[in-house]
Amino acid sequence: MSINFQKKVVAFRNKPFNVEVFESADEVVKVSANRSRTDSRFYNMSDPSEVDKNWTGVGSLEEALELMRSGYQPTVDKLKTGIKANVSGQGKRISFFNDVVGYAPIVPLALQGVPTSMRNSYMKPIKEKVIDVYYDMTAHCGIKKEDIISAGQKVLAAIMELEMSGCKFNLYAIQSYWGGDSCDILCTKIKSSNTPLDLKRISFPLTHTAYFRVIGFDWYSKTPKGKYRYGYGHALAHDFNNDEMQKGFQELFGKNCIVFACTDILKKDEESIKNVIMESGKKVSK
Repeated sequence: MSINFQKKVVAFRNKPFNVEVFESADEVVKVSANRSRTDSRFYNMSDPSEVDKNWTGVGSLEEALELMRSGYQPTVDKLKTGIKANVSGQGKRISFFNDVVGYAPIVPLALQGVPTSMRNSYMKPIKEKVIDVYYDMTAHCGIKKEDIISAGQKVLAAIMELEMSGCKFNLYAIQSYWGGDSCDILCTKIKSSNTPLDLKRISFPLTHTAYFRVIGFDWYSKTPKGKYRYGYGHALAHDFNNDEMQKGFQELFGKNCIVFACTDILKKDEESIKNVIMESGKKVSK
């Protein structure tokens, strides 16, 4: 079941926040299916006539659900080459060398009486840390669906590469519906630190516009403690700088939290995202 909590956040002007945390995108869908809209001003996302494909990337809620089940293939195709020897974060750790002991003889050297005639191996130890990354995919109505997808792909590519260097991540997709005096937040856990990265499974909820503008809107219209806001509110990142965003999310989700906002990612490249994570990771406890 989802976890729902309310909290006033000092970094966000001490305003009240209503947060609902789900363990998976599937859970979001199942819970929302059994709820009703809390205000008639919300769109009915179950009605295909209220879903604009040019804006959301899908023509209906059902189409969004099918993408969630099957994965968003363009993201999979773009990023799968980044998954190398070990997607669970081990990376290329084994090196081989000649030694006086080992697991196999090097016959030509043994025949010559060379002492280091055995093949041995060494596994480089990796100091693992667990970092909680929260990606706020909220974007205003003028942001194109393709740009939202591209921003999510940059975050995912950075996570994939860092996992192979020894970092481990809990990864969350966030949606913030902020109205200046209060906020509703949808938080979906996309990946656990103790599981390998499943690119097909996480490709849709982390990178596709419809997880925000269709499934997220459906959740927002039905969450029991939610509040209708004109234009569905706006992203926190429009009103708060990066430092305030980090402090505010740490108040909500803990000190190991690192937050990225779609509106900021649009201006960044993958390398700068990795640098932020690595710098923040130095402060994270194991």
